[in-house]
Amino acid sequence: MAYYEHLGGNKYRLITRDPSVIGRRRRVSKTVIVPPDIMRSKRRTENWLIIEAAKFEEAVENGEFVKIEGMTFEQFVPQWRKGYALENLGGNTRGHYMSVIKTHLMPEFGKVRLDQIKTLHLVTFFAGLKRKDGKPMATNTKLNVYKAAKSIFDRAHDWKMIATNPMDGVQRPRADRQEKKEIRAQKKNFTTEEAVAVMKAMDTLPAQWRMYFMGAMISGLRRGEMLAIEWKDVDFEKGAIYVESQITLTEEGKKKEGELKTEESEGWIAMPSWYMDELKRYELHWKKEKMRCIDWKGKDKEYLFHSGEGEMYFPSTPTATWRKFLKRNNIPHVKLHGLRHTAGMLLRESGADMKTIQERLRHTKLSTTMDIYTHESEEISRAAANKLEALNPKTS
Repeated sequence: MAYYEHLGGNKYRLITRDPSVIGRRRRVSKTVIVPPDIMRSKRRTENWLIIEAAKFEEAVENGEFVKIEGMTFEQFVPQWRKGYALENLGGNTRGHYMSVIKTHLMPEFGKVRLDQIKTLHLVTFFAGLKRKDGKPMATNTKLNVYKAAKSIFDRAHDWKMIATNPMDGVQRPRADRQEKKEIRAQKKNFTTEEAVAVMKAMDTLPAQWRMYFMGAMISGLRRGEMLAIEWKDVDFEKGAIYVESQITLTEEGKKKEGELKTEESEGWIAMPSWYMDELKRYELHWKKEKMRCIDWKGKDKEYLFHSGEGEMYFPSTPTATWRKFLKRNNIPHVKLHGLRHTAGMLLRESGADMKTIQERLRHTKLSTTMDIYTHESEEISRAAANKLEALNPKTS
């Protein structure tokens, strides 16, 4: 049972036992200040303390009380997850964060008190991050660790658990010159000429994957958005597809239908008439396949692209299928997400303005579109170079 001790003046300490502790039961306490008007009466003070002690005991028993003083990093992470991550991060992102927290942050900071973790500790930690084999860690992996750490310490500071945020002086990980060179060397999208050739090669694919990859290339939809499209989202008269959800992962790695990345992502995507004609023929094929299915597991869902029995695909399935397709046809490797970039570059090469590309790809900010597509594509760069051929002094 909870009780209280007088600390002097109008300060009291409420004390009870923590039932969550295994073995020796540990006492927990909380300091309270009795309001001045109640302190004038001994009887009212006692009644107030009895009520507060009972409320404190109930909070401890329900796991709602968190002792802030001396809280370690590993003790705070569950509070961060409950108070912030569950409400503000998607399941897939949350899963990535929890993974890097367990793998990288806990071994270094788990037992350390939050208020004792300083900027220098974090700077040194990030500088020393390496892979298990001792080789340099990829900047993207470092960035994931940085984002997770920043989210945790930002919340700790916002919630007044630490006076200053030690992440304020930690530089965001950046690729070095060699890594930047390697990144630039990676092919990020197809040119118009290449896109035509790739689409022809798609004739070798099963109907659903041909429609999936062609649709991704001309619409700019993300992989999970394509997977979540149902026939109710297709309007053949309008010649458009409505996007309102995506297939993603839970924190535990299970597939689910969830909200889109941003509010701006929802809406109609106009498609070329030739694609809609093919989609109409695919619908007939799709319906025949469903009729042949003995055990339809999709219930009332009618995903255009499914496992064969109506169930949604894992987001990794189209990625693996795309990789095999490229290898089988000796096509230069472009990531599946590169089809989204290809959609943007096809518009760029056709002369579309940035606002049109932004609306097509449903970027929240025009600056995002500008950052990605203001650089010249290979075709635009070659066209510009061709105009300079006339300046050749040997031919003029």
